[in-house]
Amino acid sequence: MKTLSCSLVTAALAAVFCPISTIAQSVASGYQIVGRDIAINRALDVKVYPGRASVIDFSQTDEVIGYVLIADPSRLVFGTDTELSSGRAKTIFLRSILPLRFPGATTANITSLSIKTMDSQHKQRLYTFNVTLANNRPEQLGIQIATVPSGNRQTLGISAGQTITASDVERGLKIAIQRRYTTANDPVVYQVRQFLDKLKNRILLMVISIYFKSNLFLSPVLGSTI
Repeated sequence: MKTLSCSLVTAALAAVFCPISTIAQSVASGYQIVGRDIAINRALDVKVYPGRASVIDFSQTDEVIGYVLIADPSRLVFGTDTELSSGRAKTIFLRSILPLRFPGATTANITSLSIKTMDSQHKQRLYTFNVTLANNRPEQLGIQIATVPSGNRQTLGISAGQTITASDVERGLKIAIQRRYTTANDPVVYQVRQFLDKLKNRILLMVISIYFKSNLFLSPVLGSTI
């Protein structure tokens, strides 16, 4: 697990510094844990598989779900762990269905899911998800939204006087896609983004710091750049 995580970061960084680098890793199943501050500022990707339910869970926060909207309901249905009107719903379950036709409605291969919540201080938040119907091997069980202190910018030391952030790694990923080292729909892209979310949530920070400081992965790739 340590080797996999560090290799993903290294690959994304290498896209910035080394034009000939490539990205290749296997996909693992599990929940994608995303910090609340991250989740409200970008649309998160969710895949729904036939015969399975994909989960979006707010149990790790003090928020309850108040409103849910699926932009294209022709192929998706949702349920919650308790009635929305109860003010105690914490989890949404997404399931795919056979296509339905609604007069005048439009459809999309990737539809948006909007979720509005309220926390214990009566503060409302709006989350947006891009939902895709997939037929391949399940890559994730769902998403768990977690409370992470805002303004906590994670940095990693890679050499004396130089650090990188999760944003640096994310930039490397974008460049890798632009330069066609990988594609946006490649499973490894999901894996790198999942890694970034975990990094920002401080889950893998200690592990990555150890590897970066020892230069086990970056030195052969970055050479004189660091």
